[in-house]
Amino acid sequence: MKKYRTWAEINLAKAAANLKAIRNKVGPDTKIMVVVKADGYGHGATQIGRTVLEAGAAMLGVGDSTEAIELRQSGILAPILILGALIEEELGWIISYDITPTVHSMDLLPLLDTEAKRQNKKLKIHLKIDTGMSRLGASPNRAVEIIKKIKASPNLQLEGICTHLSCSFNHNELDFTKKQIEAFKNMVKEVESNGFRIPLKHHASTGAIFTLANSFFNMVRPGGAIYGIDPGNVSEKGVKFDPILSFKSQVSFLKTVPSGTPVGYNRTYTTNKRTKIATIPVGYNDGYPYQLGNKGMVLIRGKRCPIIGTITMDYIMADVTHLPTGQAGLPAVAVGDEVVLIGEQNGEKLPAEELARLACVSPYVITCGLGKRVRRVYV
Repeated sequence: MKKYRTWAEINLAKAAANLKAIRNKVGPDTKIMVVVKADGYGHGATQIGRTVLEAGAAMLGVGDSTEAIELRQSGILAPILILGALIEEELGWIISYDITPTVHSMDLLPLLDTEAKRQNKKLKIHLKIDTGMSRLGASPNRAVEIIKKIKASPNLQLEGICTHLSCSFNHNELDFTKKQIEAFKNMVKEVESNGFRIPLKHHASTGAIFTLANSFFNMVRPGGAIYGIDPGNVSEKGVKFDPILSFKSQVSFLKTVPSGTPVGYNRTYTTNKRTKIATIPVGYNDGYPYQLGNKGMVLIRGKRCPIIGTITMDYIMADVTHLPTGQAGLPAVAVGDEVVLIGEQNGEKLPAEELARLACVSPYVITCGLGKRVRRVYV
């Protein structure tokens, strides 16, 4: 038996290698901010953060203040940028932990300035501009007005300006993406023509870095590439990253049933032959998508085994009839055999992207959804 019921092996050396590939693409003069929000896309923000900082990343990006504070409390001292929205109650903590916020309007500027003054600090901030995402960010035509307000605030310092591309991974929306980038460039030009210097300018995530040549400014913010996850189109450009996560479990029970036997809740599957079923202690509570009932695959003994029946909260069942049964000198499939849900086994691969396609979700949904019962093991 394995040490854990279900676990995720995360290869930190591969994360460092993926960062090096990004460095080779963007060159030595472009800063790299690695996005580690959502607990490092499910891989562990602290461990990934330390790894990429040691490998040359300049900054870490997170979604909110709680993620940033957790990184600070783990001992990470490097610059951390909150990419998402702020709420008034957390401003004091952000400033006391020397975390850089992103502002999306001028609404919170007076409060940030007052709190920074109270703590006797000069707070660096980034301004986000909405060029077409329509989620967060100021209108481009208000950029100069907001920056003037920032410059007039004694305890605030504008460190960066950014936008968010909505379709950088979608070839069919390339024209819209180019319009977003052009709008951002025009806004930057207007700001600088008014005499404002902006140290950091950024918009390029993984999709833009590798599919829109020379589209980035002086900082990029990769997410998926670090984890070896293709957001949708990078592999089509011949770019390959090593997935750093393998999701594993083990066979916990075996039984053989006759033809005509229903399997799982609501009898969504009925055997059409004598079938050997492996029960595996992983379910939707662990992040294995419910949508993969009767559609998904797992790897056992290096062979693909179809999932039969619905995905339950704690278990899935797989048809292992075709695996060795002890004849011809081959050991029979047994309780305790390793099961690969994402990853590679004996040369056979089962990538997160394949599960995502079957479940009709983003690959990020798969890794971000790994539950707290899934032990993270760093190798």
